[in-house]
Amino acid sequence: SWQAPQGGVDDAWEANNFVPETIAQAAARELYEEMGLKCDKDVILMNGNAVEPVRYDTSGTDNWLTKSGFQGQELHWCVFRCVNGNGDINPDEMCDLTGKNGEQAEFSKVQWMNISAVVENMWPGKRGPYEELQKAFPTIEEQWESRCNDLDFTGTWSRDASLNENVYEGLLDRGIASEKAKRGADAPYIHKWARNTLSGSCTVWNVVTYDGDDTATVRRTLDYQIGPFKELFLGEALLFNKKGGGFLERQTLYLADAESDNNVAHVTLTAIPRENGGHEESRRLLKGNKLILRRTYWPNLLESSKSEPTISTEIFLRVPEKTCKN
Repeated sequence: SWQAPQGGVDDAWEANNFVPETIAQAAARELYEEMGLKCDKDVILMNGNAVEPVRYDTSGTDNWLTKSGFQGQELHWCVFRCVNGNGDINPDEMCDLTGKNGEQAEFSKVQWMNISAVVENMWPGKRGPYEELQKAFPTIEEQWESRCNDLDFTGTWSRDASLNENVYEGLLDRGIASEKAKRGADAPYIHKWARNTLSGSCTVWNVVTYDGDDTATVRRTLDYQIGPFKELFLGEALLFNKKGGGFLERQTLYLADAESDNNVAHVTLTAIPRENGGHEESRRLLKGNKLILRRTYWPNLLESSKSEPTISTEIFLRVPEKTCKN
């Protein structure tokens, strides 16, 4: 059967200044040891007390607990949210099941599963704790949806190119000529965000991008639909070093993010529309008075010897709304 990673809480030990682990620390350590997942990089703890502690009885079984003289075990559920965009779609992209910190491998395969299917296929002696987790899921999901709704990009934003990090280098890695990449990194970049009220969802955004610093001339309008969608572009797409127009295969989702003020980021994954491909993650989050856009670009290995992605960061500041005097 399928089950979640789990393990014990370590007592005080020298490496932790002789302080015992908390439940959250133990959960994070077990995730790393059994799944190779790192907190804040791959996942983020969203709820460390989602469910009351749950006990299950192993007496009368051949379980190792019974053999060790215990009647059962108490479980504390900790709920983590995925940070990794690729891993949110396919956990194989972020998990390493070989065993970390000198531990033996615990699992042979990983995949996302519906909690109902997990409960249905769980062996009876352990089903109770998973049923309690299942009962808590509606509340957990409501809390997450509320966070996503609270992420409010409404307004007009202008990029401050002086705060760029690795933007020029990111364009070079896409195969763009140096002079053109420099112009693209330094050029004015203004866009306006508004909730798409016609979609019936607070989490679908309409984004208008303007031509240079002229907010009277619209260059591009796009609805960021949640889930997979195709975007038609005309002319040239600088970011993807593609001319002649075409379609972008994209997918938008909300992911946890430790840097964001409310621990939520708006993320779009894009397949590069050219031979041998590559793909990009565009992650948008709010921190203080800034909209942070972080692009992670993976080149296709047939085109580049680079195995590590290129990460660039752009900072946008709000443009004050114009007011009319009578």
